[in-house]
Amino acid sequence: MENRLPAAALGHFVMKVANVEASYEFYTGLGLRPFGTFPGLAVVELRGGTHMLLFQKDDDRVATLLNSHNGQRPDFSAEKIDLMIAGHAKADLERYRVSLIDKGYSPSSIADGELYGHHYFSLLDPDGNGISFYTSHSGDEPV
Repeated sequence: MENRLPAAALGHFVMKVANVEASYEFYTGLGLRPFGTFPGLAVVELRGGTHMLLFQKDDDRVATLLNSHNGQRPDFSAEKIDLMIAGHAKADLERYRVSLIDKGYSPSSIADGELYGHHYFSLLDPDGNGISFYTSHSGDEPV
């Protein structure tokens, strides 16, 4: 199975946040895997092993670090990150969306139409960073 995995994965995604603990709770509540908290830093893990590093904004030790930015939607200018669920169908995305509502999150409705073959919805994190959730388009191979 190891040789069927892609050759590389995104290692780290950096975000500077106002409150590390609140952001850690927020992102683990979305279903990202809790990795750990450290002074001025929390780490959550995404599928594929990518770590999201949540640094305290006003910490002088991280002044040289830039926020990562991989958003792709010009109509949602707050988007800082887009995440892909495991499911491929709009119904899979709706189940995930409803599970977030049940946890107290306030996601948008699923957008009409598709964006590059994906269904999606959005929400804001505690710092106002936009997050979009998309259906997957990965094939049957492990990622």
